[in-house]
Amino acid sequence: MSCALLVGGGYIYLQRSFKPAKGNASKIPYTFSAPENKGMMIELCGDTTFLYFNFEDEKLTVIIPPDSDYRDEIYGYPIDFKVKSDYSLLAAVIDYAGGIELSDGNTVLRYTGVQISDMLSRTADITEIKRSIINSLIAQVAESGIDEEVFSYIIENSETNLTVPDCFNWAQYMDKLCRNGGIIN
Repeated sequence: MSCALLVGGGYIYLQRSFKPAKGNASKIPYTFSAPENKGMMIELCGDTTFLYFNFEDEKLTVIIPPDSDYRDEIYGYPIDFKVKSDYSLLAAVIDYAGGIELSDGNTVLRYTGVQISDMLSRTADITEIKRSIINSLIAQVAESGIDEEVFSYIIENSETNLTVPDCFNWAQYMDKLCRNGGIIN
């Protein structure tokens, strides 16, 4: 009897203190701001390529430097991160993107990352094929996006100052950046 009296008294006391919430519930889901714009210099087997991730304008700028003597900036773009590896890193990135398509005369062929890596290691002057690979990779990522695992792979399998917190939510923006991306020189 005393237990029922205590529980009933507690219920009545709490019932009187319930009040409806003030204000309206927002139907807009929580959103996070875009990451800061960052530049990344990538060196694969001595050959450099610069990527500028402009998250604000949703644009990827690719620069193929004429020489490799850039320390802090290139053509006014800051070099925030440096990645140094061999062609196996490029092979993995291509495979994460789902492969790329390159035209060979009148035919368009689909290549895996290992095939591209092998092709680059056998070619003396990679200038033209490098442009084709970059443009095809940009088109593939623009079409199907890319997984956040690719950034973890880059960090683990290269010499880099890039960290996971730096590129934590980049993957969700990559397809948008690549739709407006390209080589500018």
